[in-house]
Amino acid sequence: MRTLHHSSHPSSGRLSSSIPVIVSLIALGWLLATLWIPREPIDDGNPQRSRAVARSDQPISPSPGSASQDPAPALDSLSPEMRRIHEQIHDLFLKTQWNAALDASTAHRIGRARDDLEELLSSLGPEHVHLLAGLLIEEQDFVNRRFLLRALGRIGNDEALIALVDHYHWSVGNQKESEVKHTVAALAAADNDRSFEILSAFALSEEDQRHRYRFVGALSQHSRSSDALGIYSQLLRDDSHFRVRQRAAFGMKVSGGLADAAGIEAALLDEGNPYVRQSFLGALGGIRDVRSVPLVTRVLQEDSVLATRVSAVKALLRIEGDAVVDALRAARDDESQPRRVREEVIRALSALGISE
Repeated sequence: MRTLHHSSHPSSGRLSSSIPVIVSLIALGWLLATLWIPREPIDDGNPQRSRAVARSDQPISPSPGSASQDPAPALDSLSPEMRRIHEQIHDLFLKTQWNAALDASTAHRIGRARDDLEELLSSLGPEHVHLLAGLLIEEQDFVNRRFLLRALGRIGNDEALIALVDHYHWSVGNQKESEVKHTVAALAAADNDRSFEILSAFALSEEDQRHRYRFVGALSQHSRSSDALGIYSQLLRDDSHFRVRQRAAFGMKVSGGLADAAGIEAALLDEGNPYVRQSFLGALGGIRDVRSVPLVTRVLQEDSVLATRVSAVKALLRIEGDAVVDALRAARDDESQPRRVREEVIRALSALGISE
């Protein structure tokens, strides 16, 4: 009977001795890869620090979403001159605060410090945007952040607008309604072509319906408001919030022309909210199309809300003309009209030089 002998092959021993070396090489490779791959910034608990301030060479996207991706260098990398300005701003920030009851002396001190702060920030230019954006990220006090927002809006270059759009997203994400208001106001204050593009995009954004009325209102204050007539017209029937329709009507009032009156009249006929109806009447009064007199007169005669009838009187007064005088006289002599409305009609006729 033969006995089977299992002899080890020489290569098998070499393979076994190489396993620890292979494992060590793999571990070393993993360690090197970990050190090489850029790490995400650590969130230190300050929600502002997790936002990024974009470089000035990045294009601005007017569409909603994060406007920047690359984090800015820390403020400790500032030049000596920028550091001096940083310290001045920081000192003034401290002087605008108080920890006790606001007496007359404290109020005077704080008021003077805020004036000094506003003066300093007003003297800064585009070369200071990176400093201001960095301060906006780090500053904890919401009042101080408003000073920074206004300063960025005054400068209004691409980098400043990027920082403002970034701050808008942070404010929305942290449910800071007042901060949203001041950020949109700063975007409007820039009052240039790029700010107009950004405001227009947000005004029509489906993702930002909650704050749409703020952007529409900002557009109506912009020097290019007349270029937003298409947006106002589109939003006259917007159902996201009545304030959107009100702001769109105001945009029509300040920038609309005779060609826009028919669209406002149609929206007025379908509108049920009395506040919006009054805004539509104000828009018709601003456009001053005599062809609107029959509809405005109908509102004066039939509307169930007294304030809306008064708005109709004011709209007619702005439109003027013989048809307006006839409508006002009829309302004055109509005893079914509420006393408040008839008093307003008499004042309107007096303003037109008619006393009988």
